Amino acid sequence: MFYHQTDFKFSKQAKDWIVDQYAKQFRNEFFHDLNTFQWPESIATNELRLFLKRYNCTTDYYGISAFVSNSSDFFIGNPHIDLKFDRFGNSHRIQTRFNVLVQGTAQDEMIWWQDWHYGDSRLVDNTFKSLSGFSYTSKSIPGDTMKERWQCLGTPTEIKSNLLVPSAFVKTDCAHTVSVSAGPRLIVTVAIDKPLHEIIGP
Repeated sequence: MFYHQTDFKFSKQAKDWIVDQYAKQFRNEFFHDLNTFQWPESIATNELRLFLKRYNCTTDYYGISAFVSNSSDFFIGNPHIDLKFDRFGNSHRIQTRFNVLVQGTAQDEMIWWQDWHYGDSRLVDNTFKSLSGFSYTSKSIPGDTMKERWQCLGTPTEIKSNLLVPSAFVKTDCAHTVSVSAGPRLIVTVAIDKPLHEIIGP
């Protein structure tokens, strides 16, 4: 099991607030990025937390973030495994994310490779700097380019388009990536320290 789709979407008022937070970034072209700015209390925050309570989930593990991009071209994603880091520099896996489409192409595919998972000795560290200035490290597949990493992984275990219609819980502690269409893309995301099967139940 790699995903569980839901019908959650932000109200128009909440969506307008979210878009306003990121409007200036979309004046420039930039590659896919995790923006980790600290979300203030807002109608969007409240709507998200209220929905997650239905699944006994909170935003406490790593707060609320967003995946953003504004590319002139379509690009295949960079396969990786999600991690969070504490103030001592220790890494912790992110088992699941809850992702909500705010702007972008719903048809963009999410891809998973089951045989590469958290703790796999074959993984390598890649450090990135988010648009908000936060440095973070992700566990990546060996290879100097995204194409080489895809070749290293081989055939995907699962491919899903129209995943965020409008939202979904997704498995993130095995190798995965997302193909990204051209133009502004904004996905609100919450990292959750529970496996997917525990969140959605039998």
